[in-house]
Amino acid sequence: MPLSTRLRVIVSLCKSGSTALIHSLSHAPGVTCYLQTVKSGQRTTGRPDYGLFYQAHAGVAIAKETIGHSTPADCRLAVFPSDAAIVATRPLFLFRDPADTWSSWSRAGWGSLDSFTAAYAHLLDLHQRARRFGAASAIRFEAFGRDREAAFRRICRILEIPFTAEMLDWRLHFPDESPVIWRPDVQRDIEGGHADSVGRATGFVYRETAVPAPSREIDVVNRLFRARYEALQEP
Repeated sequence: MPLSTRLRVIVSLCKSGSTALIHSLSHAPGVTCYLQTVKSGQRTTGRPDYGLFYQAHAGVAIAKETIGHSTPADCRLAVFPSDAAIVATRPLFLFRDPADTWSSWSRAGWGSLDSFTAAYAHLLDLHQRARRFGAASAIRFEAFGRDREAAFRRICRILEIPFTAEMLDWRLHFPDESPVIWRPDVQRDIEGGHADSVGRATGFVYRETAVPAPSREIDVVNRLFRARYEALQEP
């Protein structure tokens, strides 16, 4: 079965702003957005759901996949069915500062430091693997704090979709009015508070973690990931 060339994939860790990002991008005309269908399949059937990679899409389709925290399978999610799928979808990797991301996980009571380090390492490794094919881009969440509009315009160029001001200040409320497509298990995540801050927002907002994790944990995270994070090349 041929791979779709109209699908673009955004890959991140949980608590990296990707839910708000995909809702923002869903305001672009002619774009259909999907929320973590690969991980939904993993959670509900024990196997990743790669259907979108082979589906015929009208216009541009954007799938957001988050490497998660709940299980070892979530932390090492096999986002792509093959190397050819990486080349076909030219993924965009969204990174958030590793210490800030762990502080958000810790504050939410998600997983352990071991599960976080496994997930963050997996994200970095996936990005490195995709870069070997010349098919990956990366953006830091902190770029939205410097200049929201410039960051969105950069993302739209990468994804080859039109920029609209409604990506910054939403016309459609998340989740009730969102055109983003998700499966029932994702709906349970949303109802359980996973995306509560997005649901209260009226536009894309950059937020820093209010309560940092203990310094000994931050030391571990920085030792493992700081150099690789700082070495990321943004377009």
